Amino acid sequence: MNRQAVSGLVLILLSAFCYAAAAPIGKVMYAGGWTPEVVVFLRVLGTGLVLLIPTLIAMHGRWHAFARWQTWRDVITFGIVSVAGVQLLFFMSVEHLDVAIALLLEMTAPLMIVVWVWLRSRIRPSSLTFVGMGLAMFGLAFILDPRGAQLHLGSVLLALGAAVCLACYFLDSAKAEMPVPPIALVGFGMFVGAAAVGVYAFAGPRAQQLTTAPMSLGSVPVTWWQAIALIVLVTAGAYVTAAFGIRMIGATVASFVNLIEVPFSVVIAWVVLAELPVYAQAVGGLLLLAGVVFIKIGESRTAAREVVVSDVPVASLPVIEHVAVPEAVRTRSAAAEAVGA
Repeated sequence: MNRQAVSGLVLILLSAFCYAAAAPIGKVMYAGGWTPEVVVFLRVLGTGLVLLIPTLIAMHGRWHAFARWQTWRDVITFGIVSVAGVQLLFFMSVEHLDVAIALLLEMTAPLMIVVWVWLRSRIRPSSLTFVGMGLAMFGLAFILDPRGAQLHLGSVLLALGAAVCLACYFLDSAKAEMPVPPIALVGFGMFVGAAAVGVYAFAGPRAQQLTTAPMSLGSVPVTWWQAIALIVLVTAGAYVTAAFGIRMIGATVASFVNLIEVPFSVVIAWVVLAELPVYAQAVGGLLLLAGVVFIKIGESRTAAREVVVSDVPVASLPVIEHVAVPEAVRTRSAAAEAVGA
């Protein structure tokens, strides 16, 4: 294994760890009197400010890209769907749901993508993909209806909504390569996402609140501003390390490595929040992860059997934070039809 591959693996592991750490920090803030919308707004806005200088550096000599409406649309879509939609829905779900369970529900996004591409492209998935879908659905049943566990229906729907937002982003990103660098896309997207979250938070259905009371991360006391700074840093770290790591090892390997975010989240939630899934939920989580792996292998084999009808191969779908994305369609025409292009 060469140095670039090792560096890429380390970066993806760091990204998974950073993203897994964010939700427990947010949940500690909820217990201290903060509402999820305020936490997400400050988290997204703070991440945008942290990435502002890297964003401007990355855009040097590339500002002409914004002369096209396509660029504006990509940035706005990323900000509203992949930043505001995913983070707001996920962080609202963990208000009444264990972090690990919410994350497992969000990992149904690859399953949604497979079903959507199948319906739109009319290309039958491989047998391994069907096995993976069956395992994933069986695992989801364990997670949603385990004996002795208490689940909040609204929070379950919010976590599944976060999965839908992630699936929509990946399908949209299959249309073409983003016209701006990854760091710049994340940086601009954070400001768009902050605006969207801010509108919902401060013009939404419920009153928002924050406090300056001290809180505790496990056994470590922290102030409110330290908690905000920490959640902003881990968010920026998750996005930036993923952006570089995926380039080094590719989307396929990165998507498998990213599955380690689930055990990371279980360990961090156990240390910080004393949350552990019940036995049935743990079994369901393992089945769901196994299903995602089978889906990934099955789609890779399907892609290898397909005939490439264009001299220019379609770029594989990118991977963001904690989701494994199936490489469902390799031909240009099939990919365009799958996303409605």
